Order: sequence, then structure tokens, then C-alpha cells
Amino acid sequence: MLAVLLGAALTTLAACGDGAGGSGPDGAPAPRTSAAVSSGPAGTSPSAGPAGTPGSGGPSGSVGAEGSAPSTWTTREVRAEHQVTPPARLVALRAARNVQGGAAYNRLVLEFAGGLPGYTAGYVDQVFRPGSGAPLPLRGPVTFEIVVTPAVAHGDAGESTLTTPQFGGELSGPISYALAGDYEGYVHIGVGLGSRVGFRVVELRDPARLAIDFAG
Repeated sequence: MLAVLLGAALTTLAACGDGAGGSGPDGAPAPRTSAAVSSGPAGTSPSAGPAGTPGSGGPSGSVGAEGSAPSTWTTREVRAEHQVTPPARLVALRAARNVQGGAAYNRLVLEFAGGLPGYTAGYVDQVFRPGSGAPLPLRGPVTFEIVVTPAVAHGDAGESTLTTPQFGGELSGPISYALAGDYEGYVHIGVGLGSRVGFRVVELRDPARLAIDFAG
């Protein structure tokens, strides 16, 4: 009789197990999980990393408390809208070579007084001077343009608000940048590059700055 009772108890205990993960703390079967890879919208591809290869990642996304998280590395046009009244004034234009997380990149910084304006940044066939329509000469076979608005690069008397040169370049390989023009609330900046690489845009505050990072 004792043997029969022990056998029944063992059978009952075996039936309580999940068999694929056990039970949760409340006695219910533990939830099952499965790994899945989420793909982007149709027609899109993974963002390019510093080496220009899809999915290779990039410098760390953290930029500290003063700025927003940078956009992912891409070769497609990037846009953002910001309302600034009166228009922001471009006060500095500079570039430097940076290394973050073991990855090197070139950073172009636009600094503003009066807030951060909206922007469009991306590769173009040619940068033209606003107003005259004349092409902007840049060093390098690949051309990139940044347009910020509402923004100006001049004061009430027409004087430049820039405290740095309006052009510069040659960071690593053939790269250059220049102020293309300042017309009707739009400021245009052209960049010449040695090759088409991934880039990202980072918004920074205190002071208001727009940083464009070019991989490589």
C-alpha cells in the first residue's frame, strides 16, 4: 500500500512541471521567449557604419547631457525642423578629426547664437551659391550640402556674424568646406569629400551647435 501511495505522489509532481522553462514565481508557466530580428521599412537598408559598410556600427551613440542622441550613420538626406525667432545667427564654422570608441571620423561644427535652426544635410551633385546660382568650388570629387533655416550669417548692416574663417578643410584626405551663401533666411554650406561615406547629424546645446560627422 505504501509503495502505491509513493508512486502516485511522484506521478503528480512530474505532471506539475512545464517541461520547457519551468514555472514562474506565481506558479504559472514561465513565459516563452523567442529571438527575432526586426527589419526596417521596405526599401531601406541598415545604416552604414564609419567604414561605410552596412551594420558595421559607429562611434558610441552617447553625446552627454548637453546634446541629443545622434542620428544613425547613413548616406541618405537628413532633415529636421526647428522654429527660431528671430532667425539664428551662424557665428562659427570649424572642423576637426575625432576618434570615439576606436572609430575615427571628421566632424564639421556649425555654431549658432539665438538657438538651433532646422536643417537639411545630404549628398548633392553640386553646391550652388544662393542668389547668384554660381557653383561653389570645393576640393574633393564628392559634394555634400548643409542648409540651415531660419538662420542668417550677417548682421543688420550686412556684416558677417562669423568669428571664424568662412572656409577651411583638408582633415584626412581631400576634404574641404565653405560658406556658400546666406539668402532669405537660409544659410548654405558646402563640403567636399574624397569619397561617399556614412554620416550622422548631432544636435548640441549650450551653445547651440550642429555637428555633422563623416566616417573615416
